[in-house]
Amino acid sequence: MRPRSRAVSDEQKAERRSTILQTALTAFADTAYDELTMDRIAADAGLAKGTLYLYFRSKEEVFLALCEHELGRWFDDLDTALQTRRAEMSINGLVELFAASFAGRPRLLRLLAILHTGLEHNVPYAAALGFKTLLKSRTEATGALLESYLRFLEPGRGAALLIKIYALIIGFEHLSEPSGVVREVLSQPDMELFRVNLQPALLDTLKILLMGLAYEAKYRQA
Repeated sequence: MRPRSRAVSDEQKAERRSTILQTALTAFADTAYDELTMDRIAADAGLAKGTLYLYFRSKEEVFLALCEHELGRWFDDLDTALQTRRAEMSINGLVELFAASFAGRPRLLRLLAILHTGLEHNVPYAAALGFKTLLKSRTEATGALLESYLRFLEPGRGAALLIKIYALIIGFEHLSEPSGVVREVLSQPDMELFRVNLQPALLDTLKILLMGLAYEAKYRQA
């Protein structure tokens, strides 16, 4: 691909940055994170490698920004879905809402799974602080919405619930995507116990978690 001309204006630079992120996300759809390189991203985006480094200092920084972008879109959709509700939500209703919010977002779930194991290992303090600050703000805001529809959630427990869901995503994503040799082992008929389908496992466990929180709240009131 012929290299792109230099971006000069702020608008051109923002567009160039967006192109880089979309290119990385497209490559991530069919390539493992460990196999992706800055050379690959630059080539796919039609950029010189040096130009790519003007926007991101490492592959981890590219994917941290990508994770921030995809999380922002997920929070936006989840908030919109919650704000259209008119009454208290049942546990089953919330599980269905989360199922709908995860549908069509397999790359977001994969990004979250590698956030702590890879993405945060080689980024500057400013990038890490910016990401965590934004994530804290969005988590608290969406958590407050959850509290308004699930009356058994006390103030602050909505954000804590989202952190627990995040931890579930990390665990189940790793279990559902084993390495090549382990995948071969798990293909044996007597290894079915260890084969995990991410979304059903995640949603079943979320329902159990919510039922436990509801029971805990009822027990405290007794």
